[in-house]
Amino acid sequence: MERVREMLKKHDVVLVLENYKTGRKRYIPAINIMTNEGDKWYAQKACGETPTNVFANLYLATAGPVTPGKTDDYDDFTVVAGSEKAKSIGYPKTNDGDADNTGAGIDVVSWKFEYAVVDGPFTVITHSFISIAAAGAGSPILNSYKWVASWNKDASTSAKVFANHELLGS
Repeated sequence: MERVREMLKKHDVVLVLENYKTGRKRYIPAINIMTNEGDKWYAQKACGETPTNVFANLYLATAGPVTPGKTDDYDDFTVVAGSEKAKSIGYPKTNDGDADNTGAGIDVVSWKFEYAVVDGPFTVITHSFISIAAAGAGSPILNSYKWVASWNKDASTSAKVFANHELLGS
C-alpha cells in the first residue's frame, strides 16, 4: 500500500474503486488542469464574491481531449448518461481527513464524489470533470482530467473520486 501511496502523491486526482465483496481497492490516478473558468471561480471565492458558476457536480466521460486544456468545456467530452454526481457533503474542503485521499494537505482544496454500488454501471471511463448541476452543451467546467487508464464500475464496486487543487500562489 505504501508503494501505491508514493505513486499517487505525484497525481492530484485519485479514483478509488472498492469491491464490496472482496474489500479489494484499486487506485487510478490522473493529473487535472484547472480551466480558465476554474481559475475565475477560485479567485471569486477567495475575494468572498458569489462565483459566476456554481460548480458542484462530477461527470464521467468515455472520450475527451488528448490533453485537457484551459479552454475546455462540456462540449469537449463524451459524457456518460447517468454519471452526474453531486459533491459529497462537506466538500470542497482543505486538509481532507479521508485516508483514501493521498493528495490532501493544508493548502489543498479537495473535492470528493462518491458512487455507491447501485450507481452505474459505467464502462470505459477515460475522462472526468467538474461542472455545474445539470450541465449540457456549452456549460463551463472547473477542471478536467484524463485517467492514466480507462476504468469500469460494476454493481459490485463503489467509487470515490478526489480532485485536489493545491493553491501555490504566484
